[in-house]
Amino acid sequence: MKKKNLNRFVAVALTFAMSASLLAGCGGGDDGSSDATGASDGGAQVENTSEEEGQNIAAAVEEDPSSISGTIEVGGWPSGDDGFEAAMAGFNEAYPNIEVELVFTDTTAHHQALQTALTAGTDAVDVAMVEGAYIAQYRDSKALTDLNVLGAAELKDDFVEFKWDQATSSDGQRLIGIPWDLGPTLFYYRTDVFEEVGLPTSSEEVAELMSTWDGVMEVAEKVSIPGQRWFLPSAAYPYQWLFINRDYYDEDLNLILEREGDLECLENCLKIRENGWDMNVDMWSTEAYAAYAAGTCVCVAAGSWFSGFFKTDIDPDGAGHWGAIALPAGMGDTNWGGSFLVIPEQCENKEAAWAFVKYMLATTEGQNTMFKAIDYFPAYKPAWDAAPELYTEGDDYFGGQAPNAIATKIAANVPVVNNTIMDVTAEGYLYSSFNAGAEAGETPEQIRERLANDINAACAELKEQQIQTLKDAGVWDGE
Repeated sequence: MKKKNLNRFVAVALTFAMSASLLAGCGGGDDGSSDATGASDGGAQVENTSEEEGQNIAAAVEEDPSSISGTIEVGGWPSGDDGFEAAMAGFNEAYPNIEVELVFTDTTAHHQALQTALTAGTDAVDVAMVEGAYIAQYRDSKALTDLNVLGAAELKDDFVEFKWDQATSSDGQRLIGIPWDLGPTLFYYRTDVFEEVGLPTSSEEVAELMSTWDGVMEVAEKVSIPGQRWFLPSAAYPYQWLFINRDYYDEDLNLILEREGDLECLENCLKIRENGWDMNVDMWSTEAYAAYAAGTCVCVAAGSWFSGFFKTDIDPDGAGHWGAIALPAGMGDTNWGGSFLVIPEQCENKEAAWAFVKYMLATTEGQNTMFKAIDYFPAYKPAWDAAPELYTEGDDYFGGQAPNAIATKIAANVPVVNNTIMDVTAEGYLYSSFNAGAEAGETPEQIRERLANDINAACAELKEQQIQTLKDAGVWDGE
C-alpha cells in the first residue's frame, strides 16, 4: 500500500465537516428538481436496463466470457487503482477481450464528477467507486443500473448484510451497488509504551483491562505525560466511536443521540480533556501522524484498513510496537468506512462493466488479491474462508497478534442501520460540538443537547430532501 492510500480516508474525513448547503448541492439544484441522490431527475434521461436485457448480460458474463469485448473506464480514488491493477491479470485471464482504463482522482473530486455526469446523462465512467459516506445519496438514483436486473440478487447471501442493505433502494426493490470493502473498527495501542508503564501488552489482557471505563481511564492516566505524551489525538473520539455506524436517525428520521452509555462516555471524554491526556488535534493531522510514529500519541481507533497505514506510511519501522483490540469500554461491534462499485445507466457496454464488477467483488480471487495489495477488508464473505492465512494468522508487524482475526469477528456482527443523506453532516458536529461544549465547561447532558441543536439546524434542508426521496419511493409514513 502506497502513501496515496491516505487520500481516501483523509478526503472522507474532511467531508464530515462539510456544510449542509454543500451536501445539498450534491443532491442537485436549489429549485427542488433533484432527488437528493446524487443524480437529478430533471437532467438528461437514460433508459433503464430492461429485465430481458439484464438476463442477456448476465448470461454472457457467466456462459461466454470470450464473447464480451471492448474498452471500459473505471473511476475512483487511490488506492482502489492499486487494488484493481493487482487483480487485473486474473480478470484478463477470465475476460481476455475486455480492456480496462483506470480514471482515478481524489475522493471528493471523483464523487463531484460522478454526480455531474449522472445529472447530465453523459460522460460518466462505466464503473464507478462510491464511498460509504456517499452511498445514501445514490441508493435511490434511477441514473444507476439496478444490479438485481443483472442477477445480483443471487449474490446477496455472500455479502455482509449491513453493506448490502446500504446499497439497496428505500423500497427494497433495487440494488445500485455491489459492496467492495468494510472497515471493522479496531483500537490500536503502542505495546512498547504499555510495557514501559507496567500495563499488559497482549491483546487478550488489554481487552480485559479496557473493557470498562475505569480500565480505560487507568490506561489513559498511566500512559500520559501532559505536554509530552498523550493517550489519544482528541478526547472527542471515544464519543464518535458510539456513532461510527452512522446510525444517527431511525426509520422515522428522528435524531437518536441518546444511547446506552453515552453520558458516561462523554463524562470520561471530558475527564481526558481536563487532565491533558489528549493532544486535542485531528487524528488525520500531520501532528498526530508524527506522534503515532514517535510513541507520543499512544492509542487511536480506526477501521482495520489503518493496519496498512501503520506499516507503510505512519510507522514503517514500528514492527512489534503496535497491538490491536476491539473498541474498549463495552462498545459494540462497529464499522468505519467501505466502498461500492456502481454501473451508471448511461454505460454502453454493460456486459464488460458487469463482468468487471462481478470478478473483482464477487470472486475470492479478485477480493483476496486486492486485500493483499491494499488492505481493503472484503465485504464478500467467501473470501474470508478461501485464504484463512490472511484473516487468522499472526502478523509480524503486530508482534504476532492477528488484528484481521478480530476484524473478521467484528465484520460478522455489525448491525444493519438506517443510513441517510444527513449522516456525514451530523458526524462533523460530533467533534465541533464536543469541543465547544468542553471549552464552555458544559456537562455531558448540555453537550448532548448542544449537539442535537447543531445537527438539527444544519440538517434541516437535507432532512426535507430525504423525506421527499422516501415519499417518491412510496415508503414514507411520517408527517
